[in-house]
Amino acid sequence: MGWFNNAENHLPLATGPFVPGMIDVLTSYERENPIFRLYYPSDESSDQEQSPNRWKNWLLDESYLKGISKVLMLYPFIMKLVFWWSAKTKIPAIYGARIIRNKKLKCIVLSHGLGGNRFLYTNICCELASRGFLVVALEHRDNSASNTYYYENKSDAERDFKKTIEFKHIKLGKEHHNVRYEQIKARFSECERVLHFLKNLERNIVPENILDHTPSHKNKNYQFKLDDLAGNVDLEGLCMMGHSFGGATALYTLSKRSEFKVGVLLDPWMFPVKNENLEEKITQPLLFINTQTFHIAANVDAMSKLLSSDCVRNMYTIKHTTHENQTDSVLLIGYWLNWFMKKLDPLVALRINNSLIFTFLNKHINFPNDVTECEQLLEKEAVNVEEGLTKPWA
Repeated sequence: MGWFNNAENHLPLATGPFVPGMIDVLTSYERENPIFRLYYPSDESSDQEQSPNRWKNWLLDESYLKGISKVLMLYPFIMKLVFWWSAKTKIPAIYGARIIRNKKLKCIVLSHGLGGNRFLYTNICCELASRGFLVVALEHRDNSASNTYYYENKSDAERDFKKTIEFKHIKLGKEHHNVRYEQIKARFSECERVLHFLKNLERNIVPENILDHTPSHKNKNYQFKLDDLAGNVDLEGLCMMGHSFGGATALYTLSKRSEFKVGVLLDPWMFPVKNENLEEKITQPLLFINTQTFHIAANVDAMSKLLSSDCVRNMYTIKHTTHENQTDSVLLIGYWLNWFMKKLDPLVALRINNSLIFTFLNKHINFPNDVTECEQLLEKEAVNVEEGLTKPWA
């Protein structure tokens, strides 16, 4: 049972002025081209937020439940029991809503962690969308996602005949780093594809959304149109964000592509990029938001090299939190990690996390315009936040 009021059977509502919308997008039949979910400010009036008939389930289907089981090395029937209470929990964003028009949107690209997917960070993404951001949440194809898929051709899309890409466990040992580094490079390539997608939209070049041929989209009368984004994305201040393995992906991407102007790293797992000398390559402002129990000494040492740079570097630790706090899972099924540690209310932890993001972005890309509410929350919760290099947990 989740920590929020699950009797309402939905994740917490976003707090910004816009009603979040979301849509899944796939722009190519190539295996290397990732599916992603767009979270965005819709043109719906606020009362539409109370229309759960237009919301989607958080858990997409059985294949993702099996994928999560594989990640956690649990039998699927156990995961079914775990998710029994929350399997039908809704995402409070209107799927396929019309995107707000006549407004250029600041953009964020989000890379998920090991075993993640495009909907694992819904709370953060909906908050960002409700404040006016366009978020592109990737689902990587390097066998690090809990589950993903592609279509080989239009006929397969129309029949919903998916080619599945399953999660793979990588054995520890002398080849572990090499395999993870190859995954980082594959993930970077996918982030580049998203960058090209956004740059094309900026130039009024609009791709086809292949999912519009599938039963999940066809004849659904969704009001979202990719054409509405043509010329309406603002890539000044483009942000690269990632969690855990996605944090490493974000850092690697920032070191390679200067189009990304700021970076937000949520509990970054530094092992895959430990040999990259990132402190010499990344000049963009960086925000690290860490949980209390994730970081071993080696990870802290790797992060500390980046803090030693003369460039803008901010690091915060949210106390009484675990690695799961920056995902939706703790809202859905409660805490799994570090059972005997005193824990912060997960919704409070996420609000601290999101407020740190908004105040950082306000300072460095001048958006969102008003972060007074975030500053007030951070002042109120100051006892639960520690600034500076995160202390090793073990």
